[in-house]
Amino acid sequence: MDSNDVANLEKLLPLADKYGLAYIIALILLMIMLVLLRSIVKGNLVPRELLERAEEDRDRLQNILDKERSDFMAPTLEVLQRLKIDHSAGSHTGSTSTNEEDRGG
Repeated sequence: MDSNDVANLEKLLPLADKYGLAYIIALILLMIMLVLLRSIVKGNLVPRELLERAEEDRDRLQNILDKERSDFMAPTLEVLQRLKIDHSAGSHTGSTSTNEEDRGG
């Protein structure tokens, strides 16, 4: 025990003698319960089943969002693929004279 523990014990012993040991222990347990309750409310201490349920919900919602995003982006991706195919086909068939005319030279 270091000096801080001894000093705290010296402060508690007169209180235990004056009020009784049961009251001091009840006060300490009440403080521990308040700290645990505060941890639960702040989210630092969460029961395992609630954490697993929250993770399952998050994964399920993420899958729904991914599906909606892919459905929403599918037409855009199709247009981009067609433009990419058209652009690559157009660059192979064009001659150098059309490229110079496009540049203004």
